[in-house]
Amino acid sequence: MNWFLFWLLLHVAAAIIAFGPTFVFPLIGSLLEKNPQNAHFAVELMHKMETGLIVPVALTMLVSGTGLIFTADINLTKTLYLDVAIIIYLVAIAIVFINQLPTTARLIVLTAGGPPPGAAPGPPPPEVAALIHKAKVGGMVLTVLLLIIIFLMVIKPGGITTGPVFG
Repeated sequence: MNWFLFWLLLHVAAAIIAFGPTFVFPLIGSLLEKNPQNAHFAVELMHKMETGLIVPVALTMLVSGTGLIFTADINLTKTLYLDVAIIIYLVAIAIVFINQLPTTARLIVLTAGGPPPGAAPGPPPPEVAALIHKAKVGGMVLTVLLLIIIFLMVIKPGGITTGPVFG
């Protein structure tokens, strides 16, 4: 069995499954701006996607990435692009646990009652608006970090050009 291809398949599949849905969040956010009465549903949906799919699958990439490093016999001291990508990945995971998950969890609590009956449509309460902004900024930062990681993994600037895939 070719273990390198096994780990590569798992790693690429995990990346697609974990990070593909994150590109839907801005669409949900734009619908939320047009339909603020659906805030609780939207926030609960995004939080469920984060906790039930994105984070667990993204964390498996530590295992599949480590499998790739060992089966390809990669020397991390000679692959700056990979070192940078790993550091960015760890920063992104920290942002998720420090900012995104607590923010959406708090938004679920704050939007649970929905708008007061008969309330005129308008901007959300200040705390909700601030948390939405915090989640939006965190999401934008995570998207940029993800795109940098993808660039590094595909282009491999200064990286390896031989090995199980190339040789």
